[in-house]
Amino acid sequence: MAMNERLNQLGQAARRLNEGSDQLNALISSIDKALGRLMIGMDYVHPRPLQETMSVGRDGKRIIELAFLGYLRIQSEYHLCIKTVKILESKVALASESAGTVMPLLAAPRVLRHAAVDLFPELIQVLSHQVGDLVAQMERRCATAKSLLEQLEGLEAQIAASRESWGDEAT
Repeated sequence: MAMNERLNQLGQAARRLNEGSDQLNALISSIDKALGRLMIGMDYVHPRPLQETMSVGRDGKRIIELAFLGYLRIQSEYHLCIKTVKILESKVALASESAGTVMPLLAAPRVLRHAAVDLFPELIQVLSHQVGDLVAQMERRCATAKSLLEQLEGLEAQIAASRESWGDEAT
């Protein structure tokens, strides 16, 4: 195969990759905006990392970097995002305490954006279950509060009636 033909194939493949990536980015953006309009307001980080990289630091200790798909608050709004956590070999026990860094999914490298889409159904399912559980708790709490309010109003009415009868007896 001639070099020109290989370069031509590479150019065509790169064009298809960029066009497909642009389309996927637009879909990710639309999904992110739709989730935002639902005003879920709940944090979620998928338990399985999208990417795991390992390097060795200057001190010879391993550094493991994990990238997770999440739905978290970024500034004042919730967005699809990538949460990155670094685990230092000498501080493995502290790794779970590290807050990590968070970046909007659309700002993440292409390979992470593309891999994240495969986890969207799981993310949506978990958020749906979390919201459903919260709704059930809220409904139970509303019923409890309503019952308590009715009891307090009944007690208040009894006290008011007692005061009226005391007032009638005094006259």
